[in-house]
Amino acid sequence: MPTSWIRERTLLPVALLLTVGACGGNWEHALVGTPRAPGADGVVQVEEIEGGNRLVTVVVSNLLPPRRLGAELGTYVVWLTGRGGHADKAGVLEYDEESRQGNMFATTPHRRMELRITAERHGRVSAPGDAIVIRRSIETE
Repeated sequence: MPTSWIRERTLLPVALLLTVGACGGNWEHALVGTPRAPGADGVVQVEEIEGGNRLVTVVVSNLLPPRRLGAELGTYVVWLTGRGGHADKAGVLEYDEESRQGNMFATTPHRRMELRITAERHGRVSAPGDAIVIRRSIETE
């Protein structure tokens, strides 16, 4: 294949990402595990989208299987708490036990928030439990 074809196919997606990112604010924050999951790490990316909302992308690595934190625990749930102090369930972390990685996408109206990832019995919980594996304050203003 000609080198120019490869270069065009590689640079086009990068250029599109840069163009989309330039439309609104973008923020990236490192994630670090709590004492319950000291080896966990990752990143949360927040992007301003239409309607004043934020797209939140969570990527976590080196996260132990939830049952290692308690035999009754079976999944990870991501929570976003805004200024009002109420924890909103953003969603269930798509977790791969073999690679010990997880990810999740959500939208939120919050500009300032606390992100928490908790180990839970199941994804149908309505409030965060005490098994917090990651906690991070996020500001996007």
